[in-house]
Amino acid sequence: MKTRIATTMKTPFFWISLLAMCILLASSGMAMEFEAGDAGKMTISGKAQAAFGGTQYLDFVDNNSKGDDADFDATREISLKFTWEYDPQLKTVLSFQIGEGSTGGYFGSTDALVGGEEDGDLILELDNLYIDYTTDFGLNLKLGSQSYNLSEIAYGSHIMYEVPAGVTASYPINERTSISAGWFRFADLMDDTDHNTSDQADFLFAKLGADLGGFKLTPWIAFANIQEDVVKYEVEDGDTVNNYTRYAYFDYPTLIGETNGLGIGDANPTDAVTAYYLGLKLDFNPSDLLSIQASGTYGDMDWETATEDITIAGYFFDLVVDYNAGFATPEFFAFYGNGPDDNDNDIDMMPVLIGGPTYTSSYFGGSRYNDNMFDSYDSTYATSMWAVGFKLKDIKTAEWASHEFQFMYAEGLADDSIFEAPDDILLNDDESLMEFNFNSTFQLRKHLVFATELGYIIFDEDSDYDEAANGSVEDMWKVACSFEFTF
Repeated sequence: MKTRIATTMKTPFFWISLLAMCILLASSGMAMEFEAGDAGKMTISGKAQAAFGGTQYLDFVDNNSKGDDADFDATREISLKFTWEYDPQLKTVLSFQIGEGSTGGYFGSTDALVGGEEDGDLILELDNLYIDYTTDFGLNLKLGSQSYNLSEIAYGSHIMYEVPAGVTASYPINERTSISAGWFRFADLMDDTDHNTSDQADFLFAKLGADLGGFKLTPWIAFANIQEDVVKYEVEDGDTVNNYTRYAYFDYPTLIGETNGLGIGDANPTDAVTAYYLGLKLDFNPSDLLSIQASGTYGDMDWETATEDITIAGYFFDLVVDYNAGFATPEFFAFYGNGPDDNDNDIDMMPVLIGGPTYTSSYFGGSRYNDNMFDSYDSTYATSMWAVGFKLKDIKTAEWASHEFQFMYAEGLADDSIFEAPDDILLNDDESLMEFNFNSTFQLRKHLVFATELGYIIFDEDSDYDEAANGSVEDMWKVACSFEFTF
């Protein structure tokens, strides 16, 4: 997972060094490359971003709280990437971002464990820090913290889409077939002596890629082992004494507890939580103009508590079709993920881990702003719902201006007696929404982009939802823009 450090970083040496590096990079107008003779070469690249945005009703509910007011954020961030290449077979990669916390940090400072949100503090987020080594016989190894997208669906991943620490390996068996595998540690309590725990969560996967001439098939398997304290939640006398669910990146303790009507009770596991996954992805390109992607995933998670042995199991399918029409690229997409019943202690839906799909830029995580500050309150996983959508991408109104229109209609698939509130975890089969987005990029000059995002979601609530008691249902909207300088 990403490592975030809150620090004041107010020393003159830090600011002078950082400023000098940015000026030098800016003056070059491109990534800097340093030759070091026998020691290889180092390349530095990055992006500086200043962004502004307003949102309201991210949870679709107006309950007369401060959180319902329209919120405006002005944020800034600089991303830097260092690559030291000794030779074509050996290199190391380091990347990180720095943002200031005085007006909400940077886009993405939402982790419950992050400090440094007060004025004057800086947040440093460490992303990639790994060694990339290819052996003489073609085996590629990446060891350390690394950006990874399992890509088991067309847009992102339900299972692994993060920057965890681990090891990945890939090997080309022949010109048409390759295999990859890896291990990641996506949560680690280290040695928490206050609560006498050092529990961890691990993820393993293997993928086979086969190019059949126009068809690409990718079958894969995965396994997750989440030790019990990683998702432990305890309250004594009204006070939370343990809350390790913040390490877990998913909200099953709430989902399987009493709050959503499933009636399971105490969600704390008494043994390690395990999850198994099987999947197949298809890529089909019958011509240079037409592209088709389809996938199917099945997942099964076992969660044993003091009173129940719960199974969270289900499937997910998606389809994305693109056609390059020249003036623009129309796209059709659809997906389906089964939802739970109220009369079953088991939860009939595919279990999700880290990540989130990126089908759209408001309800899902397809925003260009890091970690999707403008996501709606609902789960950004496409589980317990079905949807159809249309995009018109790459609309060129000038050589320097490109636009994208997005529309999605979605309905829930959970039993209508659970998840009745718009601001709970998932959609039920009496809830639906329509989403509209219009996003643009303007190339003001070489290396400088001005980007905008406009989003609007109309939420149709459950007929049993009590607006008088819980707050009226409102449409969500967002307006965002940014200046982005890449080097």
